[in-house]
Amino acid sequence: MIKKFTIFIYIIFSLTSCGYSPIYSTKDTNFEILNFDLEGDSKVNYFIENRFKKYFNNDGEKKYNIKIKTNYEKASASKDKTGNTTHYRLIVNLIMNYERVNLNQDKKTKEVSFSENLIIKRNENNFEQDKYEKVIINNMSELLVNKVILYLSNNSCIFIGNIIVC
Repeated sequence: MIKKFTIFIYIIFSLTSCGYSPIYSTKDTNFEILNFDLEGDSKVNYFIENRFKKYFNNDGEKKYNIKIKTNYEKASASKDKTGNTTHYRLIVNLIMNYERVNLNQDKKTKEVSFSENLIIKRNENNFEQDKYEKVIINNMSELLVNKVILYLSNNSCIFIGNIIVC
């Protein structure tokens, strides 16, 4: 009995001091968005804009001007013998043009694109189909935003003599 109690106490102490911290917490961000422009699909843009709000005016060491263009497509992936669609392919594309704002550097606009796609089965109930697609679009947008945040936070410059290469 005492061994079980000792093992239980040991497990509790070891798990409580594991040092968990969220990956995308605001205190760990090292970039700030000065100008932000969105174009494209309104459903995807609404989600992206809400996720990027915390990166405005946060005094990060890297400062960016960002223009994002999104595109959402729903295409037929497969059909049955009668020609009715049985599966859809949902595709969300994100093209980001950004420039790093520094005092010592020429402003160079760079372009990066990210994409997510998924094949889903067609539901006979249109209301349920629309609800499911909305959830899928939000999840795919979340993945794209995480990719953009990771890209911007890891995008670093190298000093070679008097030249800055990003």
